[in-house]
Amino acid sequence: MNRITQGLALVVVLLAGPALAVGKGGTLYVKNKEAKLLSKPDATSKVLTQLRPGDAVTWQGAAPENKQFHKVTAGRLEGYLLQQNLSPNKPAAEYLAKDDGKAIDPQAFASSGAATKALSEAALKFSEARAKERPSVVQLTKGVMTAEGIAKSVSKDDASKFVAAQTGGDK
Repeated sequence: MNRITQGLALVVVLLAGPALAVGKGGTLYVKNKEAKLLSKPDATSKVLTQLRPGDAVTWQGAAPENKQFHKVTAGRLEGYLLQQNLSPNKPAAEYLAKDDGKAIDPQAFASSGAATKALSEAALKFSEARAKERPSVVQLTKGVMTAEGIAKSVSKDDASKFVAAQTGGDK
């Protein structure tokens, strides 16, 4: 094989990416957060739905007109995902939260803090404006903001030690 042929073979392998791990009709997994399933193999096309890490899709092949996009079926929808959003391996659950040591779904873990992300001075002012209607809202808002501040100030190592002490574990 000459150098040009070897180079072309390497390019084909790199472009195929995760598709080489499965044949048409095989299962691939979404590996990136907020992966958009598009109606056409074009980043500006209509978004059919947003997929999450770990969602399984059926691979139908690379789009002939744009090899960066791969045709997939997700549930009842058929569309295109960017190749970088696909993996032959299901992403691992990274967070342990239950007393029994079982891993929880990363999506559930990520969304568990979603309600507190918007709390800021603006949220506090809003709650103070509502204090006449519901006096406890201000205290709740201040409490959540205080908890967030404490959580940010504690190192990961200290948090692990605290959890170990509370649960009798070694981590």
